[in-house]
Amino acid sequence: MQQVSARRDERLLLRGARVADGRGLRHERADLLVDGGRILAIDPGGIPEDAPALRGARIVELAGLTLVPGLMNAHAHITLDGSPDPGATLAAETPAETAIRSARRLREVVESGVTTIRDVGAVGGIDIALRAMVERDEILGPRMLTCGKVITMTGGHGHWMGVECDGPDEVRKGVRGQIKAGATAIKLMATGGMMTPNQRAGAPQLTEAEMAAAVEEAHKADRVVAAHVESDDGGRNAVRAGVDSVEHGHGMGAETIALMLERGTFLDPTILSDRAILEGGTELGIPDYVVEKCRALSETLLRTLEIAFARGVPIAAGNDGGAPLVHIGDMVSELEIYGELGMHPRDALAAATINDARLFRLPEVGYVEPGWAADLIAVRGDPLARISALRDPEVVILRGALVLDRRVADGFRVPRAAGA
Repeated sequence: MQQVSARRDERLLLRGARVADGRGLRHERADLLVDGGRILAIDPGGIPEDAPALRGARIVELAGLTLVPGLMNAHAHITLDGSPDPGATLAAETPAETAIRSARRLREVVESGVTTIRDVGAVGGIDIALRAMVERDEILGPRMLTCGKVITMTGGHGHWMGVECDGPDEVRKGVRGQIKAGATAIKLMATGGMMTPNQRAGAPQLTEAEMAAAVEEAHKADRVVAAHVESDDGGRNAVRAGVDSVEHGHGMGAETIALMLERGTFLDPTILSDRAILEGGTELGIPDYVVEKCRALSETLLRTLEIAFARGVPIAAGNDGGAPLVHIGDMVSELEIYGELGMHPRDALAAATINDARLFRLPEVGYVEPGWAADLIAVRGDPLARISALRDPEVVILRGALVLDRRVADGFRVPRAAGA
């Protein structure tokens, strides 16, 4: 498929779409005017082709499609390839190969309808460099928050892609170093994890005091803080320390979840990763130790989600893209699991749009409203009734530019100009 770099000066008329977002159905049919990367107007009555505002606009016919905000992924690893053993793949690559393949993955993420991601751990500053290239329109990719290297204890989870720190002062310096390197978010390792060998997943690692120092430094610089958590002890330490989101959340009990609700801490479940590991297993090449640790913890994440969903903890949707057998762009499979656990499709859409935008502190994305960024996808079917309708969008609009249209042979159509 052919894509184009997002042109922020392009004016589009999106005609005849059904319009919805995480609040529900907004319009059964409407025309949208997009200019300068933003939605200028939404008219349920239809915008006449001879309207002065349409001079030079490109017309994109969307009759029969539902227009919704582009999806977001709160937990991605752009330098991991989603193979059965992504750590081994990464170790075998040269830095140049990793960077080039990561850039290709960004394009694939946009094709899937994901227009914003938070990268929560990468190697070599590649995520930070790619974010800058996307922002300069040098490569096609989603909006990005980037953590750079994770902050972990000596020998802790993800030490192979992290800054090893011991004690609050070292952690403070580690966070400052990543901000200096260009990180726009921070990732902390509150516990051991599945993909680091020779340690127990869920064992507390960074202490509450260490994480509190990290949060203080990050928040001073207006950076959002995520914490990898796979036990109740680790989750309680992270929430008390003031992190903005708990990633995964295995084993967290009712008291810790109540504390999250009290403090407004988001939960980013990444449950697709567990399912992919258990369904793929060692037969597909996932390392034994990863499968064993996942098998021991997976049921505890289901219990966490049961309590969190019932009590109304804010859910920020991420899928641990790049982990074994998980593609960064496959947010729909993550949302489908939420539906299996009782979440309404509207709320699942909100988790991957409105809630992620709130967590990311991005006030301009997540809604379909005048003045908001034109990061939009058009899909067949009704995602408010069936979340799987979001899979393989027909049209992707990123920063106000039409970057993908599956309805034509080359993937991109230059529509006729209004009045032509």
